[in-house]
Amino acid sequence: MPRLFAPKNKKKAGGSGIAAFFWWMFAIAANLWLFWVIINPAQKGFLGEIFFSNLRDFFGLSVYLLPFLTLYGVIAILLKLGKPDKGLLTLSFSIISILASISCILEFIKIKTANEAFNGGWIGYAGESLLAKIFGDAGALIFSAAFLLIGLQIAFRISWLKLFSQLWERIKIDYRQWAVARDELAARTRILKEKKQKNERVYDVKPVDTPHPQPAKPRAQETAPQPVQEKRPEPAVIVYEKEKKPHTQEKSEHRQKKSSEYDMFKNFKLPEINLLNPGEKETVYGPDQQEIQQSKSKLEETLKNFEIDAYVSGVYPGPVITRYEVTPSPGVKISSIVSLSNDIALAMRAQGIRVIAPIPGKAAIGFEIPNAKRAKVGLREILESPQFNGSSGKLVFALGKHADGSPAVANLETMPHLLVAGATGSGKSVFLQSLILSIICRNTPDEVKFLFIDPKRLELTFYEGIPYLYDPKVTPDKVEVITNAKEAAKSLVALTRLMDSRYKKFERARVKNIASYNKWAEQNNQPKEFYIVVVIDELADLMLQAKNVVEENIQRLAQMARAVGIHLVLATQRPSVDVITGVIKANLPSRIALQVSSKIDSRVIIDMPGAESLIGRGDMLYLGIDLQKPERIQGCYVSEEEIERIAEFVKDQGGPNYPVENAAEEAQFDTGKGGSSEELTAALKLVQERKKVSQDLLKAHFGSSARATNILSILEVRGFIFKPEGTNRWQIMFDKIDDYLSKAEAAGSKPGEQK
Repeated sequence: MPRLFAPKNKKKAGGSGIAAFFWWMFAIAANLWLFWVIINPAQKGFLGEIFFSNLRDFFGLSVYLLPFLTLYGVIAILLKLGKPDKGLLTLSFSIISILASISCILEFIKIKTANEAFNGGWIGYAGESLLAKIFGDAGALIFSAAFLLIGLQIAFRISWLKLFSQLWERIKIDYRQWAVARDELAARTRILKEKKQKNERVYDVKPVDTPHPQPAKPRAQETAPQPVQEKRPEPAVIVYEKEKKPHTQEKSEHRQKKSSEYDMFKNFKLPEINLLNPGEKETVYGPDQQEIQQSKSKLEETLKNFEIDAYVSGVYPGPVITRYEVTPSPGVKISSIVSLSNDIALAMRAQGIRVIAPIPGKAAIGFEIPNAKRAKVGLREILESPQFNGSSGKLVFALGKHADGSPAVANLETMPHLLVAGATGSGKSVFLQSLILSIICRNTPDEVKFLFIDPKRLELTFYEGIPYLYDPKVTPDKVEVITNAKEAAKSLVALTRLMDSRYKKFERARVKNIASYNKWAEQNNQPKEFYIVVVIDELADLMLQAKNVVEENIQRLAQMARAVGIHLVLATQRPSVDVITGVIKANLPSRIALQVSSKIDSRVIIDMPGAESLIGRGDMLYLGIDLQKPERIQGCYVSEEEIERIAEFVKDQGGPNYPVENAAEEAQFDTGKGGSSEELTAALKLVQERKKVSQDLLKAHFGSSARATNILSILEVRGFIFKPEGTNRWQIMFDKIDDYLSKAEAAGSKPGEQK
């Protein structure tokens, strides 16, 4: 039986193939002929004359859509269904529905405009008349559009919900882009006005697409400083005094007040802006129009020589570099352009080129080429800018200028900590000076204190004796810039204790941060807390001498200190993994990379290459906590004379002063006169009995790994234990332990009792 049917099946299969081929050829030929008949009526032949005339009279102008609809329908049937004799009825109905509804709409327009050009044919006239009699004129138009949508739905299987949702998303994206472009235009217009007022050279270019710091809302108890051009000639000067007094009288009153009082600086005068050097009035930087055109042509020619189809779509001159934006043609790989950075640097005769691939928010690649003549950005210029004066944060500081020449500022409160790294001579110390002076020019010593740690003894010693100076382990009369690594470790331990103490105080006040606490304190007639900015100029030296203590306390402060108003600024010229460890990097998301010697150093700082292409002297990459890619900024320059003038100005109004409760407690703890803690006493007793020390031993006794680590660090800082160079074993100073416990017992602390 199977053999009887085998030849029939084979013949049927062959016949099916011939039928499919016939339908393919007939459909293609019919559609080509239909195209020709409609496009070129003069050569349509006898059959074409009859066919075209009848169709035009029947459908009107909509007949010109017929070949496109039939071609789409035939291809859809043959490709999707695979059966030429299936789907013809559905195809015919959808085509007739589309053409008839369009004819009705054309006829409606013809009647309303009295224009014979809108010919809807016989079906348009009949359909429009029928619908108008039943539903009226408006109803005829509405139902014609409804039949059109039905025909399109049947023919093209359109998902209208998805289509409208995509259209709405596109509208929202276009609106956001329009809003960004509007803000860019407003910002660029403002910058151009400022440059024209300063007689600077103005270029006809687009603004750089980089987000700038937005002015924050003014504080409730203060009024935000106004821009310099409007009301005040010296906007950075804010006088916090109700009545003016002679300088000598004010100074004597400060000496008479007790150190525990918080209001001794209420009449403090902030440094005047004229203590800083004015900026150059006729600053001209960047290439002129002729140089820009030459560089643009040379860049495009270089890409063309390597068979890369791309063109320069934008040029953005800045104070140090000029950014050329290159837009590749479709199909060109970004990697093929980025790999040519050295060849482009050779062709452009540039010192070093940094490539941004791609530019965030743009379909372009950026080439940052150094200018032949670079501009100097002064600190006063940024402090006088609307961006700086329009921000109400206490820890706002000047960064410099963006690549497009607009001022760049940042807020240490939102960072909340900052890591600065760069090679020797890259401008790291000058940046720290700009940050410190920016904060001093905005805040009184009651509002902000500085803990300075400078192992190099050269950069931060300018600030010896200023009223902003702070050290939690000593009294105000003994505070100074810390230059010893062991003393720095002690100060960090004391600062960690202060952080814990503030958290307990905030818990009692039921507040979450220092700003809320200060509002609560003002309402309840309690002393306010001040911000503390810890500036470490050379982290590598501290990590070399007291790594365990320094790294542990920096980790704790970086994780928790933001809410209580303690912020870290860490700087180093050795961007290596043993200095900038993973623990430190994880807790310092805001970073500044100045010029480094290799891509490896750049990756250690900002997790990507680029810093090795900087040109030094304040040229930096700023990676903020809210930025996906770093921004190119030229840092501010401040001279030693400017630093000394401001330091002397604030010194003349008083010396360091702050509450001494914590410092006095720490001083007693150092001497051993009745101020030792029970945990330290118990730990020393344990070490004395066991004749050894380790973290496991302390953990077993105190029941907590964190407590054991903290106590071990304290023992090292106090000098009870130490590790000789080249070994990993603790050496114990038993004589010092015995002496300490004896003094504590004589003071009545009973070291033999353990809880």
